[in-house]
Amino acid sequence: MDEIEFIDYIKSKVSDREKQIQEIFMSGGLKDMEHYKYLQGELSALYYITNGIGDMLKKSDNNE
Repeated sequence: MDEIEFIDYIKSKVSDREKQIQEIFMSGGLKDMEHYKYLQGELSALYYITNGIGDMLKKSDNNE
């Protein structure tokens, strides 16, 4: 697996999880406020990872 395949794999997994969490929010699948806060924290971490990957790719493109 090369670097591009690895990045695509990670982006896909992050996107899949974001969609799962959004579905929980929209379908009323929250158990309680603690569950809500947990999922919000997880979304925050996923957005952080997505932004980090984007920043990394931008730096890589600028160095070429």
